[in-house]
This record gives sequence, C-alpha cells and structure tokens, in this order.
Amino acid sequence: MTDQRVDVAVIGGGVVGLATALAAASTGLRIVIFDANDSPAASESGRGIHDWDRRVTALTPASVKFLESLGVWQSILDTRRIGSYTDMIVWDAEGTGQIQFSASDLHIDALGHIVESSITTRALVHRTEAYPNVEIHWNTRLEGLSIREHDVALETSNGATIAAELVIGADGGRSKSRGLAQIRTREWRYHQNAIVATIKVNPGHDKACWQAFLPTGPLALLPLAEPDVCSIVWSLDEDLSQRWVDATDDDFLGGLNRALSDRGPRAIAVGARQVFPLVQCHAVDYSRGRFVLVGDAAHAIHPLAGQGINLGLSDAQVLGEEIVRVHQRRGEWWSSQTMKRYERQRKGENLSMMAMMQAFKWGFGSRNPALTMMRNWGLNSVDTLPMAKKWFVEQATGSS
Repeated sequence: MTDQRVDVAVIGGGVVGLATALAAASTGLRIVIFDANDSPAASESGRGIHDWDRRVTALTPASVKFLESLGVWQSILDTRRIGSYTDMIVWDAEGTGQIQFSASDLHIDALGHIVESSITTRALVHRTEAYPNVEIHWNTRLEGLSIREHDVALETSNGATIAAELVIGADGGRSKSRGLAQIRTREWRYHQNAIVATIKVNPGHDKACWQAFLPTGPLALLPLAEPDVCSIVWSLDEDLSQRWVDATDDDFLGGLNRALSDRGPRAIAVGARQVFPLVQCHAVDYSRGRFVLVGDAAHAIHPLAGQGINLGLSDAQVLGEEIVRVHQRRGEWWSSQTMKRYERQRKGENLSMMAMMQAFKWGFGSRNPALTMMRNWGLNSVDTLPMAKKWFVEQATGSS
C-alpha cells in the first residue's frame, strides 16, 4: 500500500541534493527530500581556530552564479565567513617547478570562494522554505527502492511507502540508492587518506590558495575569512595518515611546515583533525528508468583540485534545467529520454575531470628523476605562457 505519492523524491539533503530540488522547484512539482541525518545545526559565529568547520568547499565563479540563480548566495555572503581567493600558487615539492594563477588573468574579482559546507547547506535548506511544494524529511533513511514502469516505489525507515514519478539519488559516494537501483560503478582506490583541519598561519594567507605536490600526495592550504586562518587538506598514503592524525600538535605542525618547505605561510597552530579515505568512483550509467544520479553518487573524485562539489552543482543545474524545460513544454520530464539527455551533457565533463585528476595523481606521485624533470619543466613553462595559464585558470574556475 502506498502512503504517499509525489512527483520527485530526492535521496540526500546535502548541498547537491538540495540544489537539484531547488533547480526544479519553479515547476510547482511536489518535491520531497529524504536525508538520514539530523537537520543542520545553527551556524557557528566564533572565529577562533576551533570555530570553523573542518569540511569546506572551494566554490568556483560558475557555481556561485548557479547559487545566485537559486537565491541562496546572498545569505551565504551575509554570514561574513567566506574566504575569497585571488591567487593560487602550485609547486612540485621534489623540484623547482612552480606556477601561480591570478584572478587578474581572467579579469575577474576572485578565482573562487572557500565556504564551510554547513553554511552552504543551511542556506539551501532555508531557501526551500520559500517553496510550498518542497519539503524535507530529516532522520529518514532509505530502506528499499523499486523502479517500476510508471513510477519508483520507496520504503523509508519511518515505515512509509512513497511512490514517485522520478527519484534523484544524491546520497554521496557510498550511495545506497545507487546500489538499490543496481547501477554499477568503476572504482579506483588511491590507498590514501585525506587529513582535514583548521590552522593558524603567519604571515597571513593574503587571499591565496597554496598547493604542494608531494611524493606522498598533495597538500592544500585554503584561505578562510580570517586573514590568518586556513583550512588544510593533506593527502597521505594510508600507512602515514594515522601517524599524523595521532601526532601531538607540535609534531603535526613541524611535519606540515616541512612539507610546505617555506614556500607557503608558516603554520603556527592547529585545531582538531579528521581523516577520510580517498576513492575515485564513477557510475557506469547515471540513470535507469525513472531513477537518476547526481553529485558524488554519480562521480566521486580526488579532492586535489577541489572540483567535486562544483561538478555536483553542475549536475544539479543541468538536471534542473532539463526537468524545467520539458515540463514547460508539457512533455515527459520524468522519462528515460530526459534523463539520458542530462547524462550526455554531464558525463563528458565529469570523465574528463576524473582523468585529469588521475593523471595529476600518477604524475606527481612518481619519484622517477626523468618524470620529476618533466614536471618541473611543464610547470615552469605553463607559468610563462599566458594562453596556457589562461586555459588552466578557466578549468579551475568553471569559466571554460
């Protein structure tokens, strides 16, 4: 027996799931979002080293433009907790190669914005309140999913059975909905973990991102809204990562500064550390019948370029546009043809970015002297070629 019928059910109330729902909300379709977690807590107002989320995202200008179209960017700005960056400095720790990108190369104000994940999520949640046709059910897990000819049946942890015209899986890299829909994936395990933490630096970050390519993995310093506070993402081989998570603050800072090799600001204090495994995963198909994937549920990539969230937001934008366009024409917005059009538009870009990340990981992870020489030559060459630099900046900002 069906307890409830809806037009769209979104599995996952994170940034990408919420953005997808909002992108389609103007249709008036009844949209229900289910998330296994609690509703996001009230925002943190402190600005000390322990007051920032350990998970942050680097939003490109293209992603900001999309969030503006959803009516959420201004509320993110109003928190005054955005670390906009104008420069990016990248170097090879095994040699002399270095490249610096600047917003001035594209005649824009910023290359991107570092935002705490919870702030973006809360802004999106707040925006859903403006739509009477969108509702969110927190603390509600997906227990069953059956793709049928005319709808998709869902079973939830509260015992309800929902029938939806279309189901969108936005429940992350370990997507349960993807598994229940029997969509296969291809996975690459890096045998690495990423350590995330907030650090205090001296001198200040000067609105720059700093990224070192080390033999053990990339290290990134991301500027937060305070001039002397950064978030770090330090990718390390599995046998090294736990050692640095368990290290004393002094030992951790010592290792971090050695990795930076005096090319970036000096870390002088560190907050709590968190570790998570790095896996690259790509769904063989993004859709099956009336079920479709977005974000990390479709493609999870290495965080070294910070592009995962931006690819996910592009998914949300394209899928939302397809649903709105077909709905306005009174067409079958839920059809497999509509979902395949979305998939064709997104799969190429996502696969290209994944291949690029794999190439960076392989190229900078090698200790081969000849390859080290080629890396350094390549970085230094790009740094002196305006057109090549412009291309890399466009890829990083979503301006291509």
